[in-house]
Amino acid sequence: MSGSARSVWAVNAWPAAKYLSYAFWRAWFLVIYSAPIWGHFAFPENTEPGFAIYCASTACFAAVSFLFSAFHEKVIVILASKPCMIAFGLLASVSVAMVFGVLIVCETPDTPLFWVAGGMTGICTVPLALRAGQIYSSTRVSTVAICTLLSDAAAGLIFFFCMGTWTSVCLTVVVLLPTLSALMTLVSSPGSDSISQGGSVSASAAKTARRSFVRFATVFFVIGFAAFLLNDMSESWFSSTSLSSGRVLGISLLVMASFAMAFVFGVVRSVAFDRMFRPIVVILVAFVAIAYSGNFGSSVGVAGIFLAYCLFSSYIWCFSAYLGRSRYFTPIQVFGTVRGAYSAGSLVACLAGSLLVGESTGQLAPIVAVSTGVLLLCVVAVRREDISSLLIDVLQSSDASAAPSPAGEDEEVPLEDAPAALAIGRAKLPEGVRLTPREREVYVLLVAGRDSEYIANSLCVSRNTAKTHIKNIYAKFGVHKRQEFIDAVQNL
Repeated sequence: MSGSARSVWAVNAWPAAKYLSYAFWRAWFLVIYSAPIWGHFAFPENTEPGFAIYCASTACFAAVSFLFSAFHEKVIVILASKPCMIAFGLLASVSVAMVFGVLIVCETPDTPLFWVAGGMTGICTVPLALRAGQIYSSTRVSTVAICTLLSDAAAGLIFFFCMGTWTSVCLTVVVLLPTLSALMTLVSSPGSDSISQGGSVSASAAKTARRSFVRFATVFFVIGFAAFLLNDMSESWFSSTSLSSGRVLGISLLVMASFAMAFVFGVVRSVAFDRMFRPIVVILVAFVAIAYSGNFGSSVGVAGIFLAYCLFSSYIWCFSAYLGRSRYFTPIQVFGTVRGAYSAGSLVACLAGSLLVGESTGQLAPIVAVSTGVLLLCVVAVRREDISSLLIDVLQSSDASAAPSPAGEDEEVPLEDAPAALAIGRAKLPEGVRLTPREREVYVLLVAGRDSEYIANSLCVSRNTAKTHIKNIYAKFGVHKRQEFIDAVQNL
């Protein structure tokens, strides 16, 4: 067996490797925005390249996330392509290398090339985040919580490695993290949950779900704004971090808290994210109140706020994976919208916080009071009924997904024999046929000639779930076999 074959076998033999896609993406965010890597470069005083790259990358990340969410039926084809995912990872790494190169050569971030490279990092990391979201949405709820927390711990350990190693090694690790995240998405074995978002839905129920989802996105934007603003005012997020700073203490606490909570969730084996939203926000407010009641700029206060901010960000990731089971929205729609809204809120807060730098603590007191008040309003803005209106009945859908596959579904149609009329861009629906968002993604792949195994890998679901989606689509088209389906689509 060749060396390359052995390495591929080793990765495929460890299915949990696919969860590292989020860990490396999270580590990249943590290191490049809050580690002392910018201290390795020479640039004018009062210049913060971390602030510049954050603005450029986050603005592009939020915009592309919303765009991918809107066109999720087309995006599913991109995320299912392994060469495309590798290309995005490599482009993100090249963009980070360009950022470092500009600082080395020009010694200032105030150049167009720096902003272009920073924006490219945001654009190219969107597919990595959405693919990781697909993977997590197809996993059991308790596994999502454990893997997310362990990923946070791994990201914190990578942060400390970058702080303690040589400059060349630190910069190399930061450059390679997006590519490593992309490589982990290749280990996308079918999901472990047999959950189907198929079936018919009423127009009124769909309208209620959309209204609830918009409320969620708005709340996450507001929380992202308030939390990031308070965190940024307590200590500049982008300044060169030292071992004695509150930021480092916060990351140390994040690592320990993540390990502890992962152990708890491993023992409990039951996670109700719909009941955790309010307690998490209240804890965030409590950390802010405790920090501000003492010395707002102390290392302990900064660490507490930073820890609460990171844990809430992790909760949003888990919560998005939970909502990714919705019968009304697909994981791409959920993660694209939620991550876009949260990123946009933090970006606006970052820009607002930059205008408040230099203000005294006394002058900032009203801003802190208003921000905490807004966070408390978010506690009551989201009701548990809003969550239930979005989620499917897992037990009912599991029974449905266990149903036998439609007759003839496994009859293979070679891709090269698929009719030209079945191009992805022309995946039209006949009048009277209504598909759920997830069924539309399956439909796009079906008309391209893909079989259930390919669809399962593309959507990160089990093959039984993919077969159930196909069965539902066949039923809505009034056909029973693949060839009958192809004939029906050809006649559109």
